[in-house]
Amino acid sequence: MPTLTQLFRPALLTAAVALAAQSLTAYAAPAGEQREYTLSAAPLANTLTGIAADAGLVLSIDPKLVEGRQARPVQGRFDAEGALREALRGTGLELRQGPSGEYSLQAAATQAMALPDVTVTADATAAEASEATGYRAESIRNVGALGGMSLQDAPYSVSVISADLMENIQATSLDDIFKLNPTTQFTSPTSAGYASAVSMRGFSGAGNLSLASDGLRFSTGYDRGNYIEEMERLEILTGLSGFLYGPASPGGLVNYVLKRPTYERYNSITAGNAGGENYYLHGDFGGPIDDAGVFAYRLNVLKQDGETEIDQQVERREMISLALDWNVSDDLLLQFDASHKKSETRGLTSYWYFDDQSYRPDADDLENDELYSQRWAFSDREHDRVGGRFKWRLNDVFSLRGAVAYTQYTSEYTYTGPTVYSPGVYTQPLYAFAPVETEETSGNLFLDAVFDTYDIGHEMTLGYQGNVARVRDYTDYIPLGSQYLSVTPAVPFSERPQVGKPEYSIGNGEQRLSSRTQADSFLIGDVIRFNERWSTILGLTHTRMKTYSDNFVWVEAFGFAPEITEYDESEVSPNVSLIYKPQPWLTTYASYIEGLQAGGIAPSAARNAGTPLPPQVSEQYEIGVKATVGETLLTLAAFEIEKPNNYTNTANLYVQDGLQTNRGIELGITGRVLPALTLVGGLTLLDPEVSNTAVAANDGNKPINVASKLAKLYAEYDVWAIPGFTLTGGAYYTGTQYTDEENEHSIPSFTTFDLGGRYRMAVSETSDLTLRANLSNLTDETYWLSSHYLGAPRTLTFSAQLEF
Repeated sequence: MPTLTQLFRPALLTAAVALAAQSLTAYAAPAGEQREYTLSAAPLANTLTGIAADAGLVLSIDPKLVEGRQARPVQGRFDAEGALREALRGTGLELRQGPSGEYSLQAAATQAMALPDVTVTADATAAEASEATGYRAESIRNVGALGGMSLQDAPYSVSVISADLMENIQATSLDDIFKLNPTTQFTSPTSAGYASAVSMRGFSGAGNLSLASDGLRFSTGYDRGNYIEEMERLEILTGLSGFLYGPASPGGLVNYVLKRPTYERYNSITAGNAGGENYYLHGDFGGPIDDAGVFAYRLNVLKQDGETEIDQQVERREMISLALDWNVSDDLLLQFDASHKKSETRGLTSYWYFDDQSYRPDADDLENDELYSQRWAFSDREHDRVGGRFKWRLNDVFSLRGAVAYTQYTSEYTYTGPTVYSPGVYTQPLYAFAPVETEETSGNLFLDAVFDTYDIGHEMTLGYQGNVARVRDYTDYIPLGSQYLSVTPAVPFSERPQVGKPEYSIGNGEQRLSSRTQADSFLIGDVIRFNERWSTILGLTHTRMKTYSDNFVWVEAFGFAPEITEYDESEVSPNVSLIYKPQPWLTTYASYIEGLQAGGIAPSAARNAGTPLPPQVSEQYEIGVKATVGETLLTLAAFEIEKPNNYTNTANLYVQDGLQTNRGIELGITGRVLPALTLVGGLTLLDPEVSNTAVAANDGNKPINVASKLAKLYAEYDVWAIPGFTLTGGAYYTGTQYTDEENEHSIPSFTTFDLGGRYRMAVSETSDLTLRANLSNLTDETYWLSSHYLGAPRTLTFSAQLEF
């Protein structure tokens, strides 16, 4: 039977090239066609008349209505009417269309309904991806180098998690998002001392999730510097993203979108409990700095401390994050941001290692709310970041946008992972590491052009994006004589002994550069719109990767000479996408994309420990359907990914050989399916396969820690009999996962349930109070989350948010 690759590749490339060849000479685009807007906040009359004039719309404006009012920034893809409504959002005015097609302004119609103990106000324009819209997003803020784009028309699989949804599920880390998202299999909690780890499209392990912040690429290590509380939304792209973001893993990428300044005064204070005795206080403040709205700000502060639901585990976080906007003119917007964050965990979530997978006990035989490691095991991280960006509309055709950010962070951790070498008993070897200092600089610069040829519209992008990461380590990175020795004797699973911290010394030697990685990508892309139904995206990215690596931290302490490895390689990665819209509410697409990524790094147990492998190229074919039905977005994507395989061979060398081929289907639903019912969730079905492994008998097996089935559904139901009250809940299923390369051992599937609710009331004409509570793992299921971690215990979280 032919594979998706064999059927798909020739047809897609031939069709896209043939269609692209039709664009030759200039022609005016239809007025109702969507275009990319990059308008900064400005006097309302100026913005409205400019949009209307560009589109040829007739707009009548009463000067008294707009006097002293400021237009909102208009950023993203809209038709002319949509752009006008976006500019009017929050101004108290709304757009009205007359019988002859002309437009005018009027005061926004609101309906205030007096109810016992609550006031509900319905505004004519609910914010995108808000609770009122069922969290359904209409746009993506950053489709990599392409910038903003309609979510429905983007030929990629993207999930948008909005600030409203993050607040309502009381998210305090990516763990809460990955648990909810149907395309991500959550495999490692942040309380283990690392960033959240996931399996996406069948790729698992550390570093399989790529990161971006407002479109700027950062390395995986930076993830602990992104706090949910400072984010406006998360955009999770599953699959390859090389053409869009530069070098990235084939599993997927999450783009963090920072909260931007508000142009009306906004204040929010949230006091909450993240489980156990772990409490937090979060403040979110924004508004204009001057009366004209030229300057505006957004400030987020956080303090969190206390013991979690796991006995003897303590988590602390603190943050201050500031964003500023400077509307230099109607055409030029400058943005700045800076943040400081610090996190500390004491009593790390236990990382289990089994020498033989047959020694693994049933999860029911263990306690998921207690430590199997030491309470003094810790992970400390500190992050500082500063950045800036600009958007400059040069004329009706050309726009220039760019961004740069610099971050510096330090991480240090020590843990004692429960290790099983014999049935029924475990030890706790010491793993201690000196502080690691990392600094990264990331930037991009793009020239956008919007023009027409014949009946064909173009949105062309030409530009650069790059990232440089430098890591510095101490020569005494690990404690000689203490490392890998158990701090406890072998004890049965029923015992959880606590002992004093052993004496050891690290981080006193010379600090040297251990790695430097630089990625530079130059690209050209064109979104070509042939008519209202057909369009295509064509693009090429030329990427150069330079790597320097010195593995002294793994070998020098043991008397071996360090090995320095350097790579300087380039690759051209294409993107071809074909989009067909048979109806305005229905989009179908087919795409081919390649992605370059850094090669794997040899693990500490390999003979070439710490040595990086050369960069590698992956390929992805995808077909999909997106449909907006009423207030609900439905998505379906079928894909096939081929990625070079890395493994430790029989000579104990970490090598690159063979392929991992993953096929699958993703289904998603987001929105209000009934006036009172909101659903967010979906289903993932995978067929991952590894070939050319270290052992020939394992060819064709499934990769470890990858579930072939995921099914997740989060729901909200507005209880109209109790105005202001919403019942919430969810069901999350993860299928069976293999725990060894031979596929002889596995951990069973599991399903967890959440149940909660929120109550919103007006406490004055200008302020609202929202009370939230949620009980996760309602049935207190004890289960293996992945081969190394137990799932979280039943946890009660609650919060009170005052907005004024």
